[in-house]
Amino acid sequence: MPVGGGPAVRIGPQDSVSAGARGVGLVVEVGPGGAVRITGFPMSEVSSRRDLWSGADISDDRIRALALGAYYCRSWRAYNDTVAFAPDLPGSSETRREATIEALHEAWGVDNAEDARDTIRRLLAGMHAPLFTLIHPLAVTAAGESYIPGRPGLAAGHREFLQILSQFRGYEGAAGLDRDYDAWLQALKLGIVEGLPQPLNTDATAWDLARVVFIARSAHTAGYLAEDEAWEHMLTGLAIAQEHYRNWRQFVSGFLTGAIFWAATRDLAAAREQVGERRDMMLGLYTRPSSPWRRVALHPGTPIFGASEP
Repeated sequence: MPVGGGPAVRIGPQDSVSAGARGVGLVVEVGPGGAVRITGFPMSEVSSRRDLWSGADISDDRIRALALGAYYCRSWRAYNDTVAFAPDLPGSSETRREATIEALHEAWGVDNAEDARDTIRRLLAGMHAPLFTLIHPLAVTAAGESYIPGRPGLAAGHREFLQILSQFRGYEGAAGLDRDYDAWLQALKLGIVEGLPQPLNTDATAWDLARVVFIARSAHTAGYLAEDEAWEHMLTGLAIAQEHYRNWRQFVSGFLTGAIFWAATRDLAAAREQVGERRDMMLGLYTRPSSPWRRVALHPGTPIFGASEP
């Protein structure tokens, strides 16, 4: 039953309002004054600031492709229907081009077109999602193991296996898979992932694909990639997303899983903080009428929230 005991209602011509995909129930309720609440997805704070649209005449598929990176578009306060990050922000001391050049260099080591293409290729092939697919089931098994005095735990065997695999793949030292394993094991034991949609979506491909859009848009804004090439990369990402997820909710839960996995391998305290920050951003994208996820479904011809699909 929806929060407050009221009936679940439709909030738009195509907005299905209950869901059970991946075992996580989702109910959308319209309350007094038209306020929208979602249950079944552990989120709370929603920003009412409208999502930005330039009014560009682009196809629904292009809106879908851009919407894979809606998290970053919102973070950058940019239009949802242009490749370039725009408009320039009032009062900012730097242009969008200057900001993207700096961001690409500092966070990604991307300084030219070839750097951008190489990064996008690696993201499309799977940068962090395959690592999560490998590490997560091992960490879950070890986290649920009962301690037996005098007997080595599963984690020791997992670490040995991952160390060997790291050497084979060239990931050693601080980049070793065993380090990522230890970090994720601690995230599970400390309950950091409990604030994510449950059961945890174990397909983290969305984390890589959202960043494809960010890199493509940033590289175009910086002057590294032509608009047509940026579209090509983003539409490739959309095709992959549609192979992996049935709706935006599944995509978002995969994004959150990947984002927190990545954060945990760097700083567990920061990962805990990011759970709330990132999920609140996603709640706004679910509920604001101005959101791209309220304009187009991930798959053409399906309900906006994809709620009727298992």
